[in-house]
Amino acid sequence: AYRAFEKSGNALLAAIALYLGLPEDYFKDKNQNGNSILRAIHYPPITVEPKSAIRAEQHEDINLITLLVGASADGLQILARQGDWVPVTSLPGQIVVNVGDMLQRLTNNKLRSTTHRVVNPSRELWHTSRFSIPFFLHPRSEVSLACLTECITRDNPKAYQDITAGVYLDER
Repeated sequence: AYRAFEKSGNALLAAIALYLGLPEDYFKDKNQNGNSILRAIHYPPITVEPKSAIRAEQHEDINLITLLVGASADGLQILARQGDWVPVTSLPGQIVVNVGDMLQRLTNNKLRSTTHRVVNPSRELWHTSRFSIPFFLHPRSEVSLACLTECITRDNPKAYQDITAGVYLDER
């Protein structure tokens, strides 16, 4: 499964590179033997009245992109540009892709990190678990996250200091 996620993630990054006006293989060597993680997340059944309707508070992922295949239950929401929380469910055969902070930095905010959260299910589903298996695609530690010159303009000046992926990860 890990290699399939890695292959899919690299195909998506190749498409992103073309969108940014970069060579299609721009990300290929940066992710090879990188720090990517395939993680299983278990949200256990709710057994007592929760203090909040939120299971995982709003956040952005630090990596380049996150790939999510169908979770075992609903609950994932993304923050739309208009400020509304929108439920997201990946159906069979679909992959939800979130932009992470490293790609936001690299693209000088041209691609924005996806703010997301996980909310509790309705009361009648409290007895159920939710499982999610995200793949966090990370570059190698020594890869530069300096803003791409293609993404710096007079209207969009450089927003971030130069840093490597490893130092950025350590800072967070």
